[in-house]
Amino acid sequence: MLRLNPRSWSGNFSPRTRKINLKRMRKEEFDLAVIGGGITGAAIARDAAMRGMKVALIEKADFASGTSSKSSKLIHGGLRYLKQLDIGLVKESLSEREKLLHLAPNLVHSAPFLIPIYSGWKGRLEMHIGLFGYDFLASDSSLGRHRNLSPEELLQEEPLLRQENLSAGFIYYDCLVNDARLTLATVKSAHEHGAVVANYTQAVGLDIGKEPFNAVRFREVMKGKEGMIRARVVVVATGPWTGELFKLHSEPGPAIRPTKGVHLVFPENRLKVNQVLAVPTPDKRIVFVVPLEQFTYVGTTDTDYSASLDKILVEAADVDYLLDVLNHCFPSVNLGPGDIVSSWAGLRPLIMEEGDPSKVSRDYYIGLYDDGLAAIAGGKLTTHRTMAQNLIDQVLERYAHLLHGEFQTCTTDKTPLTGGEMMDYPSYLKAQSLGLKNRWGLSLTNVEHLINSYGRNHMEVLALGLSDRKLLNQLAPGCRVIKAQVIYGVEDEMALTLEDFMSRRTDLLHFNGGGRSEVVAAKLMGKILGWSRSRRRAEISKYRQTVQEMFHFRKGLF
Repeated sequence: MLRLNPRSWSGNFSPRTRKINLKRMRKEEFDLAVIGGGITGAAIARDAAMRGMKVALIEKADFASGTSSKSSKLIHGGLRYLKQLDIGLVKESLSEREKLLHLAPNLVHSAPFLIPIYSGWKGRLEMHIGLFGYDFLASDSSLGRHRNLSPEELLQEEPLLRQENLSAGFIYYDCLVNDARLTLATVKSAHEHGAVVANYTQAVGLDIGKEPFNAVRFREVMKGKEGMIRARVVVVATGPWTGELFKLHSEPGPAIRPTKGVHLVFPENRLKVNQVLAVPTPDKRIVFVVPLEQFTYVGTTDTDYSASLDKILVEAADVDYLLDVLNHCFPSVNLGPGDIVSSWAGLRPLIMEEGDPSKVSRDYYIGLYDDGLAAIAGGKLTTHRTMAQNLIDQVLERYAHLLHGEFQTCTTDKTPLTGGEMMDYPSYLKAQSLGLKNRWGLSLTNVEHLINSYGRNHMEVLALGLSDRKLLNQLAPGCRVIKAQVIYGVEDEMALTLEDFMSRRTDLLHFNGGGRSEVVAAKLMGKILGWSRSRRRAEISKYRQTVQEMFHFRKGLF
């Protein structure tokens, strides 16, 4: 394999690390084996490793490739859960929101959320009371408190809003997050604390209940080679795939009710908003309209789902629903399916209960079985850290007879994720941006994107350009991603496919303003990973097929 920069890769997180890890999984013995490389599994591996446990984690696809990269990209208390009187969940979520602002300040950012209110909407009083409750439960928050807005103030903030019957509004504060990179930072942090992890490694068998070690049989997805992890305790953290994993076990697992959430992306010149809007819908839900650089994304739907777990498509009905909401709230824009530049659909792994999908609890379930198998399901992105903490606390108590050693208490609430080690992020971003722009000749957009993506680790990305200044060039004209990020994505973030980089190491799959950047990225990845010309073409073709699948809904519209 060709290495494009002559530096030491000791302690890195590369395909070579993965190869070594797979050998270790076959040979060594572990305290804990985690199945699932989404945000919950990653947080469990990090928590356990930081307590001194010997941990292995496997993920059948790429890290965050399921639910954890297909959310609304919010870290929030869940204002609507107050209406359901789920006060405990809201309080826990608000507490975790505050922690994540300090643990991953480059990835989690506070933002104003505006709610327009129209006369005749029966939820106005509930919303007003809910916001007071939200502020009360977040009394120690560093974010601002909500305030009322007049119709005139609303239109000054958001001139595209429908003016007819606009009676009032509110502004409150929550947070936005890069969900895929939050998961990746959590996985890398687990690795840095000693966890042995591998993506594209599927659990294909469970041999549970034979002390002193349970066993997880696995298969390397790309090569087909099988192996076995021996661990005292096994945790299933596979979200919507929980039922599939429990088919390998003698007991039934938690009943999951998958619901589908769809998001649509529009160019800024077709739907321009100045801050996040939380728009009430006719069916008494809330749809978020979120500006992101030169794009605006909108979501989400909430419908029951029973089709393939591995290919969740955006259907015409999903698009119709969101477009109807948007065109009602912004009548002058007249959006249609042709304005959509990308989309994504994901599944929420809700715990089974009857009723409207939007009213099903977002709380989580932890199951501990007699034989050393544990499972966690449900929950939400915001509470992933405390979910992991609670699970490990219970594992250490329930399976004390299996686990040997002195393990520490949880410190994940005080230890920043990799790259997030700074006290005052806004000041850090401002100082670094000015310095790097002048020193490296990068645009301010590129510099801010680097720092927001990698935090303090952005200097490792820039260091790749010391030996080859061309690596500081954009992947394509107008693209905010530079070539060095491709190298870093492979050698320090274990990207193995073109889609890994385009979709999860960066967000170019959904927010690409820079032309055919996938061709340049594939060429750079191919040099490092030793791809043949045919393999490189296959990676580009497969990625473009993924892009086409984002527009599956067009088959039902035209």
